[in-house]
Amino acid sequence: MNCFQNSVSLQIKLFLMRRFLFSLTILIFGMMVCNCSYNSSDKNSAKNQTRLLSSDDTLNRLDSIVNACRVSDIARARKFGQLALSIGLQSNSEEILARSFLIMGIALSYQNSDSSFMYYSKALKLSQNCHSDWIQSKALYNLAMIYMFAFDQKTALMLLDSAICISRKAKDFSMLSNAFNVLGNLKMDLQDTAGSKVMYDSAIHIAKAHNISNQLGIALASLSRFERKYEESEKMRKKAIEVLRSQSGNEEEIAAIYNNIGMRNPNPDTAINCFESAIKIANNGNCPEVLIASYNNLAYSLLDKKEIEKAEDCLVNHAIPIAERLDNLDLLSNLHDSYCDIMIAAGNKDEALAHERIALQLRYKADQRKASGQIRLLAALLDVKNKELRIQNNEHDLQIKESKIRFIAFLLFSTLMILLLTIILYQWKVQRNKLNSQKSLLESAKKLIDMEENVKGRVAMELHDLTTPFYTVMSQQIEKAQIGDGKIESDLKIGLSNMTENIRQISHRMDNNFIGQLSVTELVRGLCNDLRPVSSASITCTLHPEDFDLGNEKTIHIYRIVQELLTNAVKYVFSGEISLSLSKESGMLVILYQDSGPGFDMNCQGKIGLGINNILERAKILNGKALLSSNLGKGTKWNIVIPV
Repeated sequence: MNCFQNSVSLQIKLFLMRRFLFSLTILIFGMMVCNCSYNSSDKNSAKNQTRLLSSDDTLNRLDSIVNACRVSDIARARKFGQLALSIGLQSNSEEILARSFLIMGIALSYQNSDSSFMYYSKALKLSQNCHSDWIQSKALYNLAMIYMFAFDQKTALMLLDSAICISRKAKDFSMLSNAFNVLGNLKMDLQDTAGSKVMYDSAIHIAKAHNISNQLGIALASLSRFERKYEESEKMRKKAIEVLRSQSGNEEEIAAIYNNIGMRNPNPDTAINCFESAIKIANNGNCPEVLIASYNNLAYSLLDKKEIEKAEDCLVNHAIPIAERLDNLDLLSNLHDSYCDIMIAAGNKDEALAHERIALQLRYKADQRKASGQIRLLAALLDVKNKELRIQNNEHDLQIKESKIRFIAFLLFSTLMILLLTIILYQWKVQRNKLNSQKSLLESAKKLIDMEENVKGRVAMELHDLTTPFYTVMSQQIEKAQIGDGKIESDLKIGLSNMTENIRQISHRMDNNFIGQLSVTELVRGLCNDLRPVSSASITCTLHPEDFDLGNEKTIHIYRIVQELLTNAVKYVFSGEISLSLSKESGMLVILYQDSGPGFDMNCQGKIGLGINNILERAKILNGKALLSSNLGKGTKWNIVIPV
């Protein structure tokens, strides 16, 4: 029993010790990252611990380190990728965890594409959940590179297109320009030269607009391939180098461009200078693959000049050791092929044959490794495809169920729509009958008003025709009466003359032909002037503006409305004030009437007489509205609006 307890106690102690050592390791690595140094005896450890509190800042630094050493020092890249992953797993933020998966994927991208694919996929899913567009665009971009490695250009194109859309949304212009550059390369591989050129032009436009030197230089260098003249091509490449040098961290791209210039230059001395510049820049930027390519190219240029020993030195003492350190069998195979060429030039056929054998063996191993990596990657992609197929099958089953539900819903909806349509048609029929009824009533009102106008016209003619004989007869009667008082006789004749003149004016205003010759302003002002002497109340008439440009028919109807208002007022308003105003507002003629008369109860239908109905019907004929407001003892108000 005691032995068992001791064993358990020992296991607990070992577990706690491992946890302690793990935490201590993370702390030490975090302090090194925050100080950008790999010296564990840093004197500013307190400052580094403070920086470590910011996970975002730490991940930024880890990202930079992993990108810098993912090729030159794979072990270090993985170590810092694992540190980023541990920070993400300890965090409660999906965005930080997504970033840590992205960094780990980059750390594994050089030799383990299948594992890298898994981490990129996890980063993409998490970034979609937390709506982090910039992480999502980077994950899509990196996944596109994986699919390009697996020769699935169609999926790569789709992913790059999605990365472009999301980068635009996130305003991540560096990633946007990168995606266009990669699309240009992809279209170039697919022999779509025109499309490739458009993609590079887009990358240049975005990089120039947002002052991004790296992508601008890469795009310019890529476009130089389309120049037919060597001078123009070299000019563009030199411009690309100038752009890239404006910002640090572009050593790999600059060295690659120098390599391209040297390879295309027919002059061996110029080519050697370019390769030496590339070697120097690649050394400073810690770019081993470009450095190997530069030494290999330099060896061939020296071989062209018959400097065999220098060419051999480039491979034996420089390129091959770097490739062995990287464990890059592809590069080693190519370098031994180059070494074979040098030995042939030196006349050492046995040595050349030996290096050719080594190159073949390395090529076989490289193909095996590549095939193994491709198989693992294809297995991972196939697993994803299988999951997608299962999801699609489940979605298909759901779609069948949903289609049945939709069909039932469609039947119910159709039934409801038919019922609703029946109700609408019934309502439309009722409304149409109502409108027809109103139309017939309006036409009847028009006919009645026309009959009334005709009667008024005949009465006006008869009054006008009777005025002169009446005046003549009455004048003769006054003269025959021989009153004897000249003043009384003169007053009677003057009164008779005024009365006949008033009768003549009344006959004129009853005649539509006469009314059509005058404006509304003249007619209303004349009517007010005629009624003021016979009215017990004060009549106030306001016209704004003075001249209303109306047609003949509208003028007649408006005048009859005003005439009805004022004649009713003269009948019933015995004291106080009668107010009338005409104004034009927003294309509408507004008639406002108010009096201080006795008013009436509007709820009593018997009080709505022929005159009020006449006003309402005329307003309807003119497509206007007439609102009446009246109360017993509080006067009457009219608000009439007519479009003009």
